[in-house]
Amino acid sequence: MPFSKTLITLLLTVPMMATTLPELIESGLNNNSLMKKTDLQIELMEAKKAESKAKKFGELDVVGTYTHYNLPRTLAPIVPSSLSPGSSIDTTQDLFSTGLQYSVPLFTGGALEQQVEIDKLGKKVGESRKKLSREELIYNIRSLYLSALSLQELERSQQTYVEALAKLRDMIVAGVEVGKRAKIEQLKAENDLQGAKGQVLVTQSSLRMLKSTLESLTHKEVTSFEPIDVTVSTTGESTFDETSLDKLERFKLQDLEIAKSEKMIAKVNASSKPQVALAAYAGYNYDLDQIDPLENDGLWQIGLNVKWDVFDFGATSSRVQQAKIAKLQAIAGKDATTEGYKKLFANAQNEITTAQANYLTNQSQYNLLQESERIEQARYDVGVSTLNDLLLAKSKTALADSKMIQSKYAYQNGLFYLDYLLERGEQ
Repeated sequence: MPFSKTLITLLLTVPMMATTLPELIESGLNNNSLMKKTDLQIELMEAKKAESKAKKFGELDVVGTYTHYNLPRTLAPIVPSSLSPGSSIDTTQDLFSTGLQYSVPLFTGGALEQQVEIDKLGKKVGESRKKLSREELIYNIRSLYLSALSLQELERSQQTYVEALAKLRDMIVAGVEVGKRAKIEQLKAENDLQGAKGQVLVTQSSLRMLKSTLESLTHKEVTSFEPIDVTVSTTGESTFDETSLDKLERFKLQDLEIAKSEKMIAKVNASSKPQVALAAYAGYNYDLDQIDPLENDGLWQIGLNVKWDVFDFGATSSRVQQAKIAKLQAIAGKDATTEGYKKLFANAQNEITTAQANYLTNQSQYNLLQESERIEQARYDVGVSTLNDLLLAKSKTALADSKMIQSKYAYQNGLFYLDYLLERGEQ
């Protein structure tokens, strides 16, 4: 056999590696578009903070103007020395000036400082939202992965059920051929077999949809799913501790929003204080009427500007009121988050407890139904039981197995959701 054909044969016979949950989580955190968006938001807030800091040092501008007058104007302000007898005053109707202008705020009532603090808090808010987004993404990937594992295990159970029905159908067909079984039994067995095959196709379709969703969420190709160990515990899970709420990122975020609103109030109040700025200019005025040689006069000036908004018809007080309302909204938002969190935590614990009870019940039923199925099979083989009784026993066993699988993964999903609420998904 040629080497290339041998290689192809080997590749086809080697099973593809299953995708693991940690691989999907890592890929999702690194490639998900929402994570990239939160990173860009943090960069944006960092740029805003740098802008606010830079405003404290003012601006240096290169300026230039050209003006045509209907009457000649002096190149520079007239001073007493220029009015002495015999002195000449340079004038022009086409004045061009250029120079450097520097302006810097000296006192803003603390508005600039408050804006810097607001931008710092804005960055912290972005970082806090990123942590929460990572926790949410981890939970979503885990939840989808568990659903896929549940379907994957359910498919194997259904395939086993199909094989059992096919074996029973073949046995009945053989009995029909020798006259020991009725044709109606073969039709019933075939009908149940086709129904079971249809359920397998439905499960496979749902599994393919979950694979596509996970691939879209994590930007990683999924072949099959590596099973994880799920052990259903009969003990209680984490209890609610209200004193530890402030340690959670979702509540730190609310505190940051409150602190940010307080800074906004201080910034608005600062605008009602006197605003002092320094302005300086150095440059030249040029006479474009006299090009050769080009006449010019050098000028420089420095001064202080004071602006105090003593009355603005209530505009400032309205802005202060808006800022105070924003703070109250932030406080109410934290209260709402606390109330919602308590409800979510209670629901999570209830779902875990329910899944525990369902699993233990389904497990007991499954064990009993397996024994019942074996008895019905023996009764049918010796002719003291009908095919309907046997098929009903097999279907009940398969249903109990399906419920046991679902409750097992529902329990694990409850634990993962509890990890999300307690923000320990990355631990």
